[in-house]
Amino acid sequence: MTSETRPADYIDGVARKEFIRVGLGVFLVSFMNAHATLFSIVFARNGHDLHTIGVLLSAAAIPIIFFALISSEFSARIGVLATLRLAMLLTIIGFASFYFTRASFGGALASRVVQGAGQGLFLSAAITYGQSRLTPARLLFLLGVFSAMMPLSQALGPPVGEWTLARFGENAMIAIAVLPGIAGLALTFGVRPIPSPPRTGGLDLVASWRSELVLPLISVATAGALFGFAVAYLAPALEARHIPLAAFFTASTLTMFATRFLGLRRVEAVDRRLLVASGLALEAIGYVCVSAAGSRAWVVAIGGVLFGFGHSMIYPVLAVWVTDGVDAARRAGPQAWLNAFFNLGIYATPLPETWLVAAYGYEATMVALSGLAALVAIWLAARAALSRR
Repeated sequence: MTSETRPADYIDGVARKEFIRVGLGVFLVSFMNAHATLFSIVFARNGHDLHTIGVLLSAAAIPIIFFALISSEFSARIGVLATLRLAMLLTIIGFASFYFTRASFGGALASRVVQGAGQGLFLSAAITYGQSRLTPARLLFLLGVFSAMMPLSQALGPPVGEWTLARFGENAMIAIAVLPGIAGLALTFGVRPIPSPPRTGGLDLVASWRSELVLPLISVATAGALFGFAVAYLAPALEARHIPLAAFFTASTLTMFATRFLGLRRVEAVDRRLLVASGLALEAIGYVCVSAAGSRAWVVAIGGVLFGFGHSMIYPVLAVWVTDGVDAARRAGPQAWLNAFFNLGIYATPLPETWLVAAYGYEATMVALSGLAALVAIWLAARAALSRR
């Protein structure tokens, strides 16, 4: 198909610039927020003990999940773009306030709550706005690239913050990190808002519920549980075997970016259920490799590649799936459900995972999570097969 006859990727000539501007803004705010991975060091330097640090780090979980769940209410009342700006502003205020509050438990706790509220509103509003600029032509590929801005910031923010912290101290790290966040917020001004639909009464979250959401929500919660284990427990599991963390995390991150930039464009027409099933199956196999690797770093790296390949497909595919057939102005509701369940998987499952780790060890816990992912993958594949009969 020639460039003259190929369907347009964006809804109009202005939308491409808006898509790029907001995508860059999302990256810059996420880059700032990624410095929060260094807060455990910052809190320890300010005299907080290990238990207190754990409370402060986990304090963001409740506002993240709560505000992710009600994010569509904000979008329905003030608009998606305004909600995105509010999310960015709260995240910036919460992060910047650690300049003053980090030495106080109460102050740092308040900062984490504000930061968590911003994070909870952020993802749904960002994805909904990015999706609104696109046509169905290459929706999965372009939305995959857009959503990759957030994990890309996680790969770049912590090492930059570590360098700043080591050379200039805590105040400078916080102050310097806030600057790109402010720039990211500024980029959202001058772009068009999404037209708001007429209010129908009641809660937008309730009005957006459909039975068709059950399967994608179970899938995204499962993916969140696997990702949550990687964030919470994979580092000590690898350190206990004297395996460099880069063996898994660098391999998985690079694979995820390569897949989203190069691979998603080739699977636009594939059944969403099969794509998510494949992603969960690859994550499961990746964890099995890691659990069976012993002290062999190269096997862990293979597991990281498989995990990254699988993870790269799951979120963008689900973000498209839950809004299939939904008007652009009403997509915030399904996205709110999706992101609430994704955050629920990430932040709520580490507690039961702790019990499994304590009773059976890291490796057995990874196998158990792999089994869960395999069951959901089989369910997805079976539903796809039955629908073709």
